[in-house]
Amino acid sequence: MPLPPVLAAKLSKRGLLSVTNSKGSEKKKKEFKGVSGCPNKSNIYHDCTHWCEVHWKGVTTPDPKYLRNISKLTQKYPLPQNWMDVFDKGLGRYYYWDLETDLVSWLPPKHPKAKPTESAAGLREKLQSGNIIDASLLYKADCDKDEEKKKDKKEKDRTDRKDRDKDRDKDRDRDTEKNRKEKYEEKERKRKNRKEENLDPMDPAAYSECPVGTWSDGLETNRSGADSTASGALYQQRPYPAPGEVLANNKVKKKKD
Repeated sequence: MPLPPVLAAKLSKRGLLSVTNSKGSEKKKKEFKGVSGCPNKSNIYHDCTHWCEVHWKGVTTPDPKYLRNISKLTQKYPLPQNWMDVFDKGLGRYYYWDLETDLVSWLPPKHPKAKPTESAAGLREKLQSGNIIDASLLYKADCDKDEEKKKDKKEKDRTDRKDRDKDRDKDRDRDTEKNRKEKYEEKERKRKNRKEENLDPMDPAAYSECPVGTWSDGLETNRSGADSTASGALYQQRPYPAPGEVLANNKVKKKKD
């Protein structure tokens, strides 16, 4: 059963079907798809030569482990009606081709990370015909955009970090002042409690509202002239003269007599 003309044309464009003319000879057309076994044909700047035909034989049988993984992937993300999977001999991997839009993707189109794009053969043809600008310029523009986004993100992160540091410093200062005040109040409370614990029960301050004083508070001032600064075992605070002073006074009286 012959293929529909549209599908046959697309398959021939992808290199999956050779188109013959009425005389049975293949049409000679410049091929941009590259050698089927060349792993570099996905690079739009690579042009396959005779060296590629000789050295790159490609992979005829995919890896069994890869087949199991790709089967699980297609079961989880089934292909839409207009998509089909195609085996790439150069890389030994399957890619997916949209028959209507001629877009390709290394992942099933329903996969969240799938990015359907134009095939490398189509981009290579447009690049050589001058219909598109150099892809390196596009890549450079994308890199510049990414760098600009990263720069803006870094600037935003730096600003947010400064704001967080300011808020943290304010909170720390507030907490420090609060802790300092609480420590001072705690210290005063402990000192007051300690003072109350050491208070003599006979002290009037222990059972009245009078302030806590020393042992000399409330006593009359020393009017006798006694030495109240002396200390030691012989110290007596009383209005008597010192023994030396008595002897000196007696000596002066004798001289006068």
